[in-house]
Amino acid sequence: MWTISGDYDENMDSGEKSFISENVALYHAVTAGGRRKFITWTSVKKYVISRHRVGFDKNILLGLIAMASDLIVEEKIIAERPGVYDIRKKAYDDILSNYYKLHTDNLLEKTRHAMILEKIGKSPLVDVETRKLLNDLLGLQKSEDTIEMLRGIEDIYMKYFPLFAQADGSEGDAVRGDKNANRGDFSDFMLEEMFEDPEESDIEASIEDIASALLGDAQGDTAYNKNETSQQILRVQEEDLEKIYEKVAYYYGNSFLPLNEVKQLQNRVCQGAHGSCRIHMTDGVIRSESKNEFQEKYVKRHQTKNIDAFRANYKVFKRNINKLKDSMARTLVQEEIADRIPSDAGKIVANKLWRVNRSSNNKVFVKTIDNDKGSFVVDILMDSSGSQRRNQSKVAIQAYILAQALTLVGIPNRVLGFSSFLDYTVIKRFRDYQSPLSANDNIFEYFCSGNNRDGLAIKATCQDLLKRREDNKILIVLSDGRPNDIKVGKGQVKDLHAAYRGRVAIEDTAREVRTARQQGILVLGVFTGKEQDLMAEQLIYGKDFAYIKDISRFSEMVIKYLKQIILN
Repeated sequence: MWTISGDYDENMDSGEKSFISENVALYHAVTAGGRRKFITWTSVKKYVISRHRVGFDKNILLGLIAMASDLIVEEKIIAERPGVYDIRKKAYDDILSNYYKLHTDNLLEKTRHAMILEKIGKSPLVDVETRKLLNDLLGLQKSEDTIEMLRGIEDIYMKYFPLFAQADGSEGDAVRGDKNANRGDFSDFMLEEMFEDPEESDIEASIEDIASALLGDAQGDTAYNKNETSQQILRVQEEDLEKIYEKVAYYYGNSFLPLNEVKQLQNRVCQGAHGSCRIHMTDGVIRSESKNEFQEKYVKRHQTKNIDAFRANYKVFKRNINKLKDSMARTLVQEEIADRIPSDAGKIVANKLWRVNRSSNNKVFVKTIDNDKGSFVVDILMDSSGSQRRNQSKVAIQAYILAQALTLVGIPNRVLGFSSFLDYTVIKRFRDYQSPLSANDNIFEYFCSGNNRDGLAIKATCQDLLKRREDNKILIVLSDGRPNDIKVGKGQVKDLHAAYRGRVAIEDTAREVRTARQQGILVLGVFTGKEQDLMAEQLIYGKDFAYIKDISRFSEMVIKYLKQIILN
């Protein structure tokens, strides 16, 4: 993708990756590079977000965009690099061999199948509706620019697919009406395109969160149901699901827990809303045995970016570490000093005995008050989902500063990051409680991708924290107040559980926070999101949360909280 696009700052979205075969994965990387070179990809992202807000089905929309953009970029890439023709042929052979697994009543899948046959010179026998949709998509190949392509996709969507929306724009009952009902039109998107900051759009609704529809090529059928709205449920065939599970360690690094311990952990925590989920505990691809050289290079690239940001202001950050360490040390020493106060009972003071019957102050004893609050242990749990990407280096630096200060002052601490890959919640360990000071450098491996299942991550993290012998167990959770994850379903089996998002996700995360507190863990939520999500953060963490608009104050805020705990 980097080679084709020529832009080494770009990343592939999750929906552009494939698990069918190496040939298909290579072809998808080529087309991903072509999209970024020949199409204004930020405009496409903004268009999907804009249309999804007003009720368009994102899975259908992304499917149309994938087919239309491939039509536009493929021939241009082949003209520049003739060898891509052979790559495409091998990929199409592998894709076609997988179509027997897919459901045949899906209009998008039938059209995609027919389009591939058309490209390799065959004449597919299809129904009238599929043929019309195919011809309309082929007509987009002549689009002069990205905006013309998107305008054509908008017309195709309104021609072939129903629109789900309520009058107020929220998701609800299916309403099949005229194409202008309650949704605005293409000119609304054009106004956003002209005036809206693309980074703000990415924050509001990350393309990675809505690109799961493109996974249909690779992992099964994301079936389009004409009678219900999308609930972020990805339908995957049983045999493909097992293949995906085999890939988790390949992409994220091997688990540092033995298989039997992983199963025991999953039996304890993967219940209720997480009943179909799994846990993967890893030190990452760099520090665990991994044969995935590409992923290792990818993580090292982010590591270098984080380290460069730290070195750019090294003196300032070093001063902050020493300042926080000294502040914590003074508080701990002060609280460990035993106070001796005059009292009516306790240890007698001989030189005060003259007061007996001679003075109204007859306190001739001294009492020693022990201020020792007991020992402390701290867990730092960081949201590593794609929504944190713009703060990535800042979060890594602040977590490093905090871990350095705590380690230097002698407080055991562990630093973890969490994200999700399909129904796996991946928890990456950067440092453990007894790790040496040098292990804090691992925190710079922090990078953001995927979704986030906060409730399960908190529940799994607390399992080890509860085993610690320290008197005061503290969990610091850094997040944007938006727990959000897709749900993986097998085949077309109906499942009554909703996808992990919105109220379902907030209530579950709040439940896990309260359970942790009932078990004696002090939980602080550090909120780094938008004000519109502030209420969700309050519902989750109650009064023990901190809202910081500037992520560079994260370590300072946490130290202040820890000092309050020690003093009170």
